[in-house]
Amino acid sequence: MNFRLQSHFDVLNRLTDQADYALVGPRDNRIHEIRTDRFPFNTVCHIGRDFGNRRWSGCTGVLIRPRVVLTAGHCVYNLRRGRAPLRIRVVPGRADRDTMPCGFILSGHYYAPRRYIRLPHPRHPDRRYFDYGIIILPRPFPGIRKFMDIRALSDSELRDSDLISVAGYPGDRPRGTMWRHTENLRRITSRRLFYTVDTCPGHSGSPVWCRAPGSGKRTIIGIHTSGIVDPLGRSYGCKKGTVLAPPGLLNSGVRINREVLANIRHPDRQTGVLRPMVRLP
Repeated sequence: MNFRLQSHFDVLNRLTDQADYALVGPRDNRIHEIRTDRFPFNTVCHIGRDFGNRRWSGCTGVLIRPRVVLTAGHCVYNLRRGRAPLRIRVVPGRADRDTMPCGFILSGHYYAPRRYIRLPHPRHPDRRYFDYGIIILPRPFPGIRKFMDIRALSDSELRDSDLISVAGYPGDRPRGTMWRHTENLRRITSRRLFYTVDTCPGHSGSPVWCRAPGSGKRTIIGIHTSGIVDPLGRSYGCKKGTVLAPPGLLNSGVRINREVLANIRHPDRQTGVLRPMVRLP
């Protein structure tokens, strides 16, 4: 890889790692969730990634089946390094640095969309549409038998869903503590969801869920992946010396549409010549 292209990847990776957050003004409304052993928060997972340097870098995910964790694509594939983590540690319902009600499981088996990994230019605008992935666990967590629904809701169903919630493990709070926020869904496209839910680094991969119209069941409708930065490229509100984002700016995530849902449920499926999902590492 030539130096110029590598520099593009370095910039993109820094932006990706730093752009999964913003605190949208006028105040930080995140709530510390202490009931991490109760549904649905016992399915929200703290994720640690080891790239071989003996340091765990954090993300969030959610158990959607006994052995499947849904998360962001950049949590399972690092664009700068051009590879996946050697191993990932999954801790559901983590309450703090030392409290892990269900323990942890290590995995070395994950998937991300081919178009997230293989798009020709590191700043290709379509990459944000494919920023999702799954982690396959070698065994289930004992005691976790209930999972949130995951559905490709229609535009009208999303508009009728009222409030959405995001819960995860932001790095600006004490290590291993879960924080959540509930707000209105502000805008939708065919592939993205936009909202003023407050998030900070480490929230990437968090489930975006609502109460589905009709059934009232907690239903995952997206994966939180990205946020907003100020004109100087700094985070809003998540670091000392930065202000909260002005009202009107929006954080966003990948929308669960039919294509995303099919890829999540059947990562080894083949459509045409190539499989849409790539097994990692």
